[in-house]
Amino acid sequence: MWVLVSLGAGVLQTARNGLSRSLSGVLPATLLSWSRFAFNLPFATLLVLLLYRLGADGAPALSHRFFALSAIGGAGQILGNVALIASFGSGTFAQAIVLHKTEAVLAAVVGFVFFAQEPSPLGWVGIAVSVLGVILIGLVSSDREPSAPAPGSALPSASALLTANRGTALALGSAALLVAASFGINEATEELGRLNPNVDGTFGFAATTLFHVTWMEVAALTAWLLARERAALGQVPAHLPRLAAIGLTSFGGSLGWFWAFSLTLVAFVKAVGQIESVLSVLLAIHLWGEQRTRDQLPGIALTVVGILLIVAG
Repeated sequence: MWVLVSLGAGVLQTARNGLSRSLSGVLPATLLSWSRFAFNLPFATLLVLLLYRLGADGAPALSHRFFALSAIGGAGQILGNVALIASFGSGTFAQAIVLHKTEAVLAAVVGFVFFAQEPSPLGWVGIAVSVLGVILIGLVSSDREPSAPAPGSALPSASALLTANRGTALALGSAALLVAASFGINEATEELGRLNPNVDGTFGFAATTLFHVTWMEVAALTAWLLARERAALGQVPAHLPRLAAIGLTSFGGSLGWFWAFSLTLVAFVKAVGQIESVLSVLLAIHLWGEQRTRDQLPGIALTVVGILLIVAG
């Protein structure tokens, strides 16, 4: 079940990032991040209302710890998403997605050291192989080289290096922030299980966590935009269809991630979620002509093999 849920979430997240990429440079990163959560919230609200009304147990008990963990998850998602969208402007779409998907290794290390989440030996191998595949994809994901030497020079220009380094730093920073968010969300969902021991509702707990994380994100980003980028909100009507599509795909993807986190190790979900790297490269090839498909095949093959090893483990 967790494999199918993770794969589905990866597909929807690829669609969401592709939509965000299409508006990157047109709208500020903060507004694109706001749209991800603001247009997600109505769906998350409707889902929990239906679950509470149809379920025999009603709304689950909550705690201060649950809200604190949800806030950590929300803050990590906001900052990680802003960093990822900003990285689109400093490199190619494929490179940004691939670099930030190295979060699988970071999630494995953090889970092992701090949360006693220890993958099986085969799982460790699968994580390593899949990340190696992601790195190979990244090495050939662009048909332009941001760090190429300036004409007549044997060394890259300073501006080119700064651009490449900025994009890399933003994508890797996004990975670290999203890992922190994932563990905050995972712990928040587990807190619901501890508070409601007589309720068998893994999906319901994931939906409840999604709702509370999302309204916090909307409140925080709306306050920021009103205080610092009020004019950006005036651009929403002109781009409403695509912004709403970002919200809808974000809702489906986020629900999948939240649910999968409650079913298995965070590192395994992140590793299987690297299917997004493969899909993003194919999307970048066919929509934006960033590179030829055959150049990506070795990395794509390794990524898929790594995912299969994780599933087998």
